[in-house]
Amino acid sequence: MSKFVVTGARGYVARRLIDRLVAEGHEVVGLSRGDTGCKVKVGYSEVAVGDYTDGVLLGRTLSGAQAVFHLAARAHQRSVGADDAALFHAANVTPTEAVARACTSNGVARFVMVSSIGVLGNRTDDTAFSDASSLAPLDPYAVSKARAELRVMEVLADGSCDYCIVRPPLVYGPGSPGNFASLVTIAAKAPLIPLAGIRAPRTFIHIDHLVEALVIAATHPAASRRAFVVADGCDTSVAEIVRIAARSFARERWRILAIPETLLRALGILIGHGKKVDKLLAPLRVDSSGFQVATGWIPARATAQAIAETLRDWPDTSKP
Repeated sequence: MSKFVVTGARGYVARRLIDRLVAEGHEVVGLSRGDTGCKVKVGYSEVAVGDYTDGVLLGRTLSGAQAVFHLAARAHQRSVGADDAALFHAANVTPTEAVARACTSNGVARFVMVSSIGVLGNRTDDTAFSDASSLAPLDPYAVSKARAELRVMEVLADGSCDYCIVRPPLVYGPGSPGNFASLVTIAAKAPLIPLAGIRAPRTFIHIDHLVEALVIAATHPAASRRAFVVADGCDTSVAEIVRIAARSFARERWRILAIPETLLRALGILIGHGKKVDKLLAPLRVDSSGFQVATGWIPARATAQAIAETLRDWPDTSKP
């Protein structure tokens, strides 16, 4: 049995990762900004942290850990204007560097940072994103994650603690938040489903596939001091997702409409969401063969099967 520490313990990915590690018999400590104190169950304890730069708290928590999974982050929250960059830096760069330094000081063998595919950009055209792609972040969140990556590489360049950086695309699974949940809600409840014409190839990753990759990243020798993109084994599209969802929720086929992209863009501009619509329409393909070759990891299920199973297990409150 090993000890693992997971930051951002209340998050969607963190909760599934913690469940996996506890089920395997490990001791797991979660760090969370929650203010309800320490939660304890068999194999797991949770510690409230007010500041991830608190060296005393980090030292006490990280002592004896084999690896730390750093998932705590400020993600895609509503813009507050000119202060966006500073807020993202304070939430994503400074704490990441502090936890990495604490790993070095407290004998942790590996620091696993969950970054984002956004550090490489927000669309692909001819070539999929891969481990060889250069950093090209475009928004304050992605910029902060890219800077956090660089700080990790600098802090842990030497010494006994090494690192593995994992860059996932959109994560989906039962009850997943964010854009995938929005698509499911449209497919489940909208009188008409106007997204069947969005066929740009996109690569996602199922929550179970990501958790499996993170567990491997924490211990595999070939993952040492490397940054990887990880994703499902094949591409899908918004159109395919809404069609699978419509079938899963027994929606009539006539409700599914293929509105031309030019009209969708015009509507997006009209309602003040032009950038969101452009992002939805853009291709974003991910080639995770580098991680597969290095570690032997293979996604357990095909994308279409994983999406169908996700929708089958979707919380009843989101169904029509």
